[in-house]
Amino acid sequence: MKTSAELTLRLNPATQPGTAPCRWLAAIAALGLGWPGLALADCVDTRKATAAEVEFHGRAMAALVAALPPVPVGGKLQNKDSVTSLGQQCKGTTGDFNLEATRFYELNFRKSIVSVAINARQLRTDPTGLSESYGVASPSRSAALKVNNVVWTVSGSDSPLRQALVDAMDRTRLQGWVGKPLPTVAESEALASQAVPAAVAGPAAGAPAANVSTVQTTPQSAAAPAVAPAAAPEPLKDAVDAVNKLRGLFGR
Repeated sequence: MKTSAELTLRLNPATQPGTAPCRWLAAIAALGLGWPGLALADCVDTRKATAAEVEFHGRAMAALVAALPPVPVGGKLQNKDSVTSLGQQCKGTTGDFNLEATRFYELNFRKSIVSVAINARQLRTDPTGLSESYGVASPSRSAALKVNNVVWTVSGSDSPLRQALVDAMDRTRLQGWVGKPLPTVAESEALASQAVPAAVAGPAAGAPAANVSTVQTTPQSAAAPAVAPAAAPEPLKDAVDAVNKLRGLFGR
C-alpha cells in the first residue's frame, strides 16, 4: 500500500526532489520557519510584557525613530514608518523582541530606505559605507534590557538622495547608545522635532554659483561708466574761463 506522499510524487513528478517546483516549495517552507510572527509557536506559554520590558521597548523605539533622518528638502515619504511592536512574550525569556525602525523616502522618482536597529543577533561589515554596526552581536537580543549594539542601513539605487541620507546619519549619537541608558521618550521626541532636513545635491548644483558670479560682476561693469562724469567739471571750467576772457575783450 503506497502512502499518500508516495502517491503524490507518482501523480505529480514535478514535486519530486531536485525539480525546480520542489526546490521552490522547500524555499517557501524555510522562509516560513524563519518568519518572526511564528516565533510564538515555540513558546510553551505566553505572558504579558513586564513593566521593565515596556519601558525599555518604548525608549528604544522612540530613540530609533528620532535617529531616522527627516525627509530631505523637496522629498516625500513613500508610506508610514515601519516600527516593531511589543506583543505577547514567551514565559521564561526576557527582552526577546525586535527593535527596529524603518523609513521610506522618495525624491525625483528615486527611492531609498533607512533602517536603524538595536540588539541585532548578527552584525555585518559593509565596505560600501551604506551600513555600520556599533557594539557586539546580541544572540539573546535584549535579554539584559540594555543596548548591546546598534545597526543602521541605507538601501536604494545610487542617487543623490541615498548619499544625502547616508551623510545625515548621526554616527556619534548611535554609537553613544551602546552600553549606556537610552534617552527618555520625551528627549528623543525633542531631538526629532529639532532635526533639520538635508538639502539633496542635484546634477546642476554648480550652475547657480556661476550665475551668481555673473550677476555680481555685471552691475560692477555697468556702473563703471557712471564714474566718468566726474571728469566733466574740467571742460566746463575751461568753457567758463573762455567766456570770461571774451567778456574782457569786449569790456563787458
